[in-house]
Amino acid sequence: MRPFADWTLEQLLSLLAGIVGVVMMVMAMHRDQQSDRDRQDARTAEQQLMSDKLDTIQDMSRETRDTVREMSKQLSEHSRELARIETRIEEHDRRLSAIEGRCDLHRTAGTD
Repeated sequence: MRPFADWTLEQLLSLLAGIVGVVMMVMAMHRDQQSDRDRQDARTAEQQLMSDKLDTIQDMSRETRDTVREMSKQLSEHSRELARIETRIEEHDRRLSAIEGRCDLHRTAGTD
């Protein structure tokens, strides 16, 4: 009842080679699966990094947009204030010219 007792050396070596081949194949499959997991983890980490960068860019874009809107409001306010000041200056120039004209008229009239 010794099953391997009747086998020849070549048959035992052949069986051993088959077993080694199967073990090597299993080890290679395990290594490939680990490699696939590592690649997937690297891909996930890269996608997370890209997502974080996009979020940062989006936040900066919002801040820039808000700043531009605020500056636009301030520019509009300054433009309105400048228009009011220019109107007042024109009115003052007109009144000053009228006063100068009256002064000149009185000087001229007084010397005659």
